[in-house]
Amino acid sequence: MKVALVMGSSRGIGRAIALKLHEEGFEVIVTYCYDEKAGRKAFEEIKKNGLLLKLDGGNEESVKSAVKSVSEKYDHLDILIVSGMHDRPNNFKNTSFEDWKFVLNSKLDSSFLVPKYFYDLLKKSKAPQIILNTSNVDERPQIGALAYSVASAGVTNLMKAMAIELAPEGFRVNAICPGTTRTDNWIGFGLEDDELWKGFADSNPMRRVPIPEDIADAVSYLVSDKAKFINGLMLYVDGGNRHRG
Repeated sequence: MKVALVMGSSRGIGRAIALKLHEEGFEVIVTYCYDEKAGRKAFEEIKKNGLLLKLDGGNEESVKSAVKSVSEKYDHLDILIVSGMHDRPNNFKNTSFEDWKFVLNSKLDSSFLVPKYFYDLLKKSKAPQIILNTSNVDERPQIGALAYSVASAGVTNLMKAMAIELAPEGFRVNAICPGTTRTDNWIGFGLEDDELWKGFADSNPMRRVPIPEDIADAVSYLVSDKAKFINGLMLYVDGGNRHRG
């Protein structure tokens, strides 16, 4: 039995990854942080062939509780996808310390805590893998999203350190770095306008923005045997947009 946990899989990119892994024969652990209704809907889409959990990746006790629930059903974990972050975009002068801590907790702390506490279950797999879902702003900060850009750079270096340290134990640790992907997670940030997204698409070298299924396909490749010697990779899924000036 192949078992995968997809953090933040109630909506958006995480949901697409969960559906893709289910299609490929994994038992999928679907997790949500705030939206239980969306989590249940995603769980129903994979025909309840797995487990549904509440998981706040930046909360140590929540992570420990999730590990306990997974351990009660499964004796190992093969794939851990750390995804599902929250942003409070602002520039340097207007980012409050509260917002700074919120974003780094959501993105960077969770990328540390979730693999740390699921390590023992992953170690029981014949080929354990950790994939951190970060962003293409890890090497070039996005103006107006200070905390998110800093957190993304932190996740990138965390991935590299984990890849080196855990490889002798049979682990592979990689990162997927999506470009700006249109999901309902953007609702409330002033990014609901179709014309705005058309502008994003027109400025992309491939003349479209990524969709959640693009990122799910990248994950599908990384977890496959075709990628068995790939470790420590930052896999960009942005149509080459990061290279624009």
